[in-house]
Amino acid sequence: MVDLDQHASVGHDLRALARVGWPLILNNLFGIGTTVADTLMIGRLGSTQLAALAIGSSLWIGIFLGGLGVLMALGPTVAQHFGAKHYAAIGHDTHQAVWLALIITVVVVSLLHAVTPVLTWLRIDAEVSRLAAGYLHALSFGVPGLYLYQVMRQMNEGIGRTIPIMVVTAIALVINIALSAILVFGLWGGPRLGVLGSGIGSALSYWCMCGLLVFYIVRTPFYAPFDLGSMLRRPDLLALRRLFTLGGPIGLSLLMQAGLFTALALLMGTLGKNYAAAHQITLNYAGLVFMVPLGFAFATAVLVGQAIGRRQPATALRVGKVGIALCLGIATCFGVTTFLCAPYIARLYTQDAAVVSLAASLLTISAFLQVGDGTQSAAAGALRGLKDTRVPMVINGAIYWLVGFASAYTLGIGAGYGARGIWCGLALALCTAAIVLVWRFRRVVRHQIAVNNR
Repeated sequence: MVDLDQHASVGHDLRALARVGWPLILNNLFGIGTTVADTLMIGRLGSTQLAALAIGSSLWIGIFLGGLGVLMALGPTVAQHFGAKHYAAIGHDTHQAVWLALIITVVVVSLLHAVTPVLTWLRIDAEVSRLAAGYLHALSFGVPGLYLYQVMRQMNEGIGRTIPIMVVTAIALVINIALSAILVFGLWGGPRLGVLGSGIGSALSYWCMCGLLVFYIVRTPFYAPFDLGSMLRRPDLLALRRLFTLGGPIGLSLLMQAGLFTALALLMGTLGKNYAAAHQITLNYAGLVFMVPLGFAFATAVLVGQAIGRRQPATALRVGKVGIALCLGIATCFGVTTFLCAPYIARLYTQDAAVVSLAASLLTISAFLQVGDGTQSAAAGALRGLKDTRVPMVINGAIYWLVGFASAYTLGIGAGYGARGIWCGLALALCTAAIVLVWRFRRVVRHQIAVNNR
């Protein structure tokens, strides 16, 4: 547990956030590193393969995050158990989260095998659709391993033990890059499968991540008080309902956000494969730099949750404000860098002049999106630490679709601004979400302080 004194300074809070957050940042960077590496590799095969990766990965992220959000209920639940020193409850709830992961796996795999009619209905290029569907089918074999890994990750985040997660993800990154090189390009005698090979490599790396983290937990004495190494316990309907009640809104919130990105990727696909390729480059780079504030957002959720477990809402308010300010500052620095270096960033991904020009223009717009995204992630993390998930779900749904999609469609398709209009709508949504979620956090935690002082 990270010790946060009720009267600690901002510097103390920053150090606490850094201790919990730096392994999560590296973990996030290693995790998205596989996506970046795959995009760089597939970009060498031409715009058709890159467009297939753009469509396929956008659908995958949308579906995956919906399930992940439900499992993210385990993180703040464990954090509050840990803060209250209820160690036996940690093992019990982790076992119940495994059952949730298995149920979610069935749903997600079914969806990944049912995407072809959607792509046909949207009139995506036939070859792009075929390749995207193959990529998703290959990924589906790794889904069980990925969700079981996420259960173990959420448990570790809740207790503030983040270095093992970082090490496992680093190893998985090396494995994934090697497998992708073999299966995408046919190196060292492997089959040249293009984007399909990328999907197979990712699926295999997901199982490696699961196996490595479970092995570490079972073999490490630190976890003994939680009784995690016993046989999987029977489903506890009350505990499952409690986790789902907390995680369901998180899942829906992430699904609505990811669904917005997916819908806009599909809109890009209707504009042509060059637009889809430029969108993938912009989204990939924005996702890469987002991993730094996201790591601190996860750390904010952990520290806020542990403070609430100790019944210290004033500490939760202070560390939440510091975490949000830190993420805002980091995201702003990245946004300025992106705005100034957009053409150079685009050329790292492809040498296709048309795609570079489109991607550079989208990257300048994404600079504003990065500021909003980094800030809203910190505010959302602080709210998860408070176990406040239902109202943020409604807020996100309204903002992402009534503001984000409506303005993206109006500017991009209705007004004829194309890809640039779509990204302007996306940036507007995330900046609006940042403002509203920060307000929500301050309101909820101040109410808890008032109740605690009565």
